[in-house]
Amino acid sequence: MAKYITLDTASDGNVHINTDSILYAETASSTAGEIYLTNGTHKMTVTGTGLTSGFSENVNAALVTAAETSWTNAAVPVSKAGGLVFTSVAVGTI
Repeated sequence: MAKYITLDTASDGNVHINTDSILYAETASSTAGEIYLTNGTHKMTVTGTGLTSGFSENVNAALVTAAETSWTNAAVPVSKAGGLVFTSVAVGTI
């Protein structure tokens, strides 16, 4: 069964990302975080505020939780701990 991490955004609602498609996450700035996809040609850019307060760490923690939970818990939210605010998500090429 597929597993997903979920970003609760202000503009796009809940955005579910298949964990099998995620290569890694990094914080680009306080207003942008990036999730690189395994195909090597695309990334998801998450906009918001306070993202330097743990965006990539919280994405990685959600990935670990998703991997460790039972198959019936298919979606794991990315924590907003540290004052993170997610506004929107866009897919683009690298």
